[in-house]
This record gives sequence, structure tokens and C-alpha cells, in this order.
Amino acid sequence: MAMIPACRVLIVAVLCVSACTQPVPGVLTLAPAGMRISGTATPHPDGTLAMTDGCTAESEVYADAGTVTITITASASVPDRPASVEVWFAGTSIGSQPVPAGTRTAIAFHARSHSSGPFALRLVAHAAGADPGAAAVEVEKVVITEP
Repeated sequence: MAMIPACRVLIVAVLCVSACTQPVPGVLTLAPAGMRISGTATPHPDGTLAMTDGCTAESEVYADAGTVTITITASASVPDRPASVEVWFAGTSIGSQPVPAGTRTAIAFHARSHSSGPFALRLVAHAAGADPGAAAVEVEKVVITEP
């Protein structure tokens, strides 16, 4: 009986193990200051963005078909004024969540992408009783993950 070279055994073993692993999830982190902004906002050098009531920040992102999680890390600028952030994905509003004042908090939104490709991602800042031109929401980062 002929011996199988060790190199060949190693290659087969590596291929078998790699076939059993889970795909690595896709992760994209956006600096809000680099997004297309409409309305009044103040981009900061560290990539964060201070958005006023009604301000939008938009970017095109690529997503594969399936579930997409969009996590916004933000805080309200003024403690006594309720603020929220609304997220749109592929032209559809996927929800609005309150943004707590003080500590920046990660707020997760979930969307479904029916096909793979580029999609528009838009954030809209809302604030009750905000002074015109005053910052309502401080956005630190936007993270898009796919399983």
C-alpha cells in the first residue's frame, strides 16, 4: 500500500475544516461627519456630528440580501429636551428611537435587504421644543452589520 504524502493530507484537512466554519459577518463603521448632510449640523474633527432638529445625514452603503443591523451611537445635546433619531434604509423608514441625554448610547435598528447592492442610509434628528439652530443630537458613529 502506497503512503499518502503528508502535504496532501494537510491540504485535505485544511479544506475540510474551512468548509465547516461560519461566514464572517460584514461590518461597516461610518463617521457621521463624513456623510452627506442637509440642514444645520456641526461636523467635528473626530468624525462626530452635532445635528439640529430636522437635519439629515445620508450615505450609500452596500448590503447583501438578508438582515441588516444598523446601530447608531448618540446622545441628546440638551438634557431637558427629548430628542430622537429616525433611520431610513433603502427609502423606507425602519423606525425612530429616543436618544438619552448625557452618555452616548448604542441604539439598534433592524432592516431586511431583499437583494444585494448599494442602498441609501439616512438619519434624521428630531427634538421637541429645540431652539432653531441648536444641536439636538450628537452622533458618534453608525455601524452596519450583517450576519
